[in-house]
Amino acid sequence: MLTYNLDIEPGSLWLRTTPGETALGQPFFCSEAGIFYARKDFNTARSFKDNYILFCTIDGCGLISQNGQTVELRRNEALLMNCRYPQSYQTKEDSWQHYWIHIDGEGVKAMESILIPDGKLTPVPLSAKSANLHFDTILKNLETDSVQSILTDSLEVHQLLSMMAAFLIKKQAESTGTVQLILEAADYIRLHYREDLNLENLLQLTHLSRSYFLQMFRRIIGTTPHAYLLACRITRCKLLLETTDLSITDIAEQTGFRDSSSLSVRFSAMVGQSPLRYRNNALHQQ
Repeated sequence: MLTYNLDIEPGSLWLRTTPGETALGQPFFCSEAGIFYARKDFNTARSFKDNYILFCTIDGCGLISQNGQTVELRRNEALLMNCRYPQSYQTKEDSWQHYWIHIDGEGVKAMESILIPDGKLTPVPLSAKSANLHFDTILKNLETDSVQSILTDSLEVHQLLSMMAAFLIKKQAESTGTVQLILEAADYIRLHYREDLNLENLLQLTHLSRSYFLQMFRRIIGTTPHAYLLACRITRCKLLLETTDLSITDIAEQTGFRDSSSLSVRFSAMVGQSPLRYRNNALHQQ
């Protein structure tokens, strides 16, 4: 269900495209975009739309509501919202000049936990010069059906979301002094990947609560501690497969896996081929 009052000034822009195979294969892609010079009666309410929306206020102020929360989006602030949940947005007071783009893709989904922490709408400051450049490029390219324009827009969205994510991570880390602790935990995993590590080891190292440690590790490192440990082990496995004639059993023992079967299952899932096939392919490429 969608209701709206499109109270916007002349010169406002609303562009649409239907993402094709190339666009859908990108980690970030756009389906609609615009720049609205919204007047005081502008408003939109929607129960569902199968993507995200990224707002950025140029001037004035908007009110954005979702999940019982309402936030103000002021000048030079951006906000990502998941449109799969009921939402509304409108002008606050007299005007709300803003860019907006409907976006989706695996890259956006990966950013959601950072940009919408615990499902909370989170305005983020953005440099006006930088934001205008990225949004204007997207608007320029959106209706140009070429691979180059699709790739450019994907990169522009990535850069916008990355700037927002970097700000939030830095802000939270600076207020808690967490970054160094998380980096130390990651270093510990890299150095002790052969050992039977568990979450308690890392919590004792950082003296952080379980939930906060897991939340911040994902935000700063980009994955869970367990997935990071597996990645360290698999990376070492690759090196041993490529540079030694050790058996899979010996490699499993040297990289922290219980046995060769456990190594083979994890390796195949993460690399897409068995350890023996990986070794054979590496030998043929030398």
